[in-house]
Amino acid sequence: MADEQGNPVPVGDQRVQALVAYLALKMGGTPSVRELAELLFGDPEATGQARELIAELRHALRALPADTLVEDGNVIRFNRETVDADVQRFNDLIAAPSLNSVRKATDIYRGDLLAGFVTNIGAFDDWVGERRLMFWRAAVTIFSNLLAALMRAGWWEEASEAAGRLLSLDASKEVVHRTLMRLQLEQGRPDAALRRYYECAEVLRREYGRDPSPETTRLRKEIEQALALTPAPREVGRTRAHGPVLILLVEDDLVSAALLDGYLSDSGYEVVVASDGGNALIELGRHRFDLLILDINLPTLNGMKVFEIMTQKHIQTPALFITGMGGTEVETQSLEMGAAGFLRKPIQKDALLHKIRGILQRTRRGEASRAE
Repeated sequence: MADEQGNPVPVGDQRVQALVAYLALKMGGTPSVRELAELLFGDPEATGQARELIAELRHALRALPADTLVEDGNVIRFNRETVDADVQRFNDLIAAPSLNSVRKATDIYRGDLLAGFVTNIGAFDDWVGERRLMFWRAAVTIFSNLLAALMRAGWWEEASEAAGRLLSLDASKEVVHRTLMRLQLEQGRPDAALRRYYECAEVLRREYGRDPSPETTRLRKEIEQALALTPAPREVGRTRAHGPVLILLVEDDLVSAALLDGYLSDSGYEVVVASDGGNALIELGRHRFDLLILDINLPTLNGMKVFEIMTQKHIQTPALFITGMGGTEVETQSLEMGAAGFLRKPIQKDALLHKIRGILQRTRRGEASRAE
């Protein structure tokens, strides 16, 4: 536990720590002294011992607000107005259907519940184990949902990260291995895709005693063909048939604009800079751009509004949103609006150029498919 300043609050021995875990995990339910007695002392009638434990915890929390721990007859609970538990926030988020809730939930889940925490109290450890499995299953579901949303939007880099995190939860999912292999191949990284294939094959043989499916094997052959054609990393489409790639950079901060302009110009891109949303729309009417790099926090018209107007006018220039704003809401909104990508400031040159190459590559493949 931590106080309002984030400083850890010592709560006593392992049994008191188990009480804290119990109350945190039951914040959305009905924690009771009798259940606590049964879990920690093996007897639902051992309420006297349970209340002694509660008194120890109350003493340990004496520096916190008096209503942190609320006791009402047989019910003992943390006050949700003063106590914030990540497990309860996770539960609240996965109960909501929105993509933003899913995105926030994936940020909260960083590994198995109470990993490494063992009390050697059989009933309690079994109870925690059941909840650990429940949260793990929920995490697999939300990462799968996030992966699907990112792939639908064409955010390959973010989708690759989500697939990697999903595999860290369950390395046996062959379809996710295959998805990640496909994503890496689409990003022009057949070497990484081939390594992923062999990692997948090793997991399947070790855990299940079987070889990869015919579909996965066919993908491996496709990857090997791509490696033969592209034996070394290469730049993806810096030029187009009728001249250099033209990028509209919309950024009101002069220092940031100059820095990004330098990154792009040094890499062979032709850049037009606009300082606000209104000027950006004027430039979009004058030129055919290959890519729009759009700061979200702009004067006159913010980046979201500019993109909304572009959509209404059927201007199909792919947009890479950039922002210094924190939180997941703005990233999720960008995804839902149909942005081609998202980067958070401060922006590193390599990350920017990698993102641009991926967007341009996807755009050209889409144009080629429509032309066939």
